[in-house]
Amino acid sequence: MKRRGYLNWAMVAGGCLLAGCAFSVAPTEPEDRQISLELAAFPERLSVEDSLATAEIWATVKQGNKPIKDSTVVAFATTIGTITATSLTRDGLAVALLTGPGDSRPRSGEVVAQVLTVRDTLAVDLVFFETE
Repeated sequence: MKRRGYLNWAMVAGGCLLAGCAFSVAPTEPEDRQISLELAAFPERLSVEDSLATAEIWATVKQGNKPIKDSTVVAFATTIGTITATSLTRDGLAVALLTGPGDSRPRSGEVVAQVLTVRDTLAVDLVFFETE
């Protein structure tokens, strides 16, 4: 039963992130204080001209010095393009797919990920790539 409630919370949290709701970034539960979240993008920049340009967003989640338990929900949101709303951890890693808008407007944006009460933000650049 506890699992079902957690999944419902995660769906609400993911939707709320997308809608711009505010969340606490400081861990509020004692066990959450040991959680760390780190984001990385592969590749780090997306082409503004390509509507199919994608990057994998990796969220590495640890509890203490060990990977967090498998199937922990990580919610994602972005200020540019689209991104997978939620992903489950496996060996401490949750992966989301970020797709650029392909609108030929170079700019910077952000990807936000949240697990439980811990949040991290990653800057993403949309750029023109030179062709030879």
